[in-house]
Amino acid sequence: MSTEPIVAGASVSPETGWRRRRPVVVTIVAAVLAVGAFLFWGPVGLGNGPVNAGKGVTDAGPDLAGGPMGFVIPIRNTGDAPAVIDGVTLISGTGYAAPHVLGLRVLTSQQCGGAWPTHQTARGWAMPGVCGTDDGPLIGRAVSHDPGGLAAAAEAAAPRPGRCWVATKIVVHYHVGIRHYSASDPYRIAVCSNAALVNAAMDAMEAALS
Repeated sequence: MSTEPIVAGASVSPETGWRRRRPVVVTIVAAVLAVGAFLFWGPVGLGNGPVNAGKGVTDAGPDLAGGPMGFVIPIRNTGDAPAVIDGVTLISGTGYAAPHVLGLRVLTSQQCGGAWPTHQTARGWAMPGVCGTDDGPLIGRAVSHDPGGLAAAAEAAAPRPGRCWVATKIVVHYHVGIRHYSASDPYRIAVCSNAALVNAAMDAMEAALS
């Protein structure tokens, strides 16, 4: 007969053990993600930071050419240090699709408003002469302090037949030194495949902002 002592122990299921360890695991994962984000993006700035790209007017019209349309994005830096542009997002906020951005450039003039047909150039694309000439890509451009701002421009694909695209908000992702920001501002523009659809798109745009 065996003389080994019998030790009684409570049975712990794998599921119970996981429930006990899960808060610790979640905390560790969150910490790792936070450190990874810091190393990749740098510290995140509070609020919009010194950059603003909003517009105080509403632009809307038809795309009579049936091709890509370009529109100016006035980017202003009120800070002392250059702000480097990392990306631009246009948000609809309505039942309409947001513009499908094909490219982002810098122009030499802000004298045109609304959306204009774009034309291809050796460097990429440009808008009509009144809007200035192509001054290179926007992404990676350093925007210095300037009351007049920088005349950036976006090229968007034509709206689908019988449809419109609408933007009510613009988000500019940028960094100043190692600190990253996402500046969100009102930006109201709508383009439709024909003129009969423009009023409904404008109504949806205004309703989203009310």
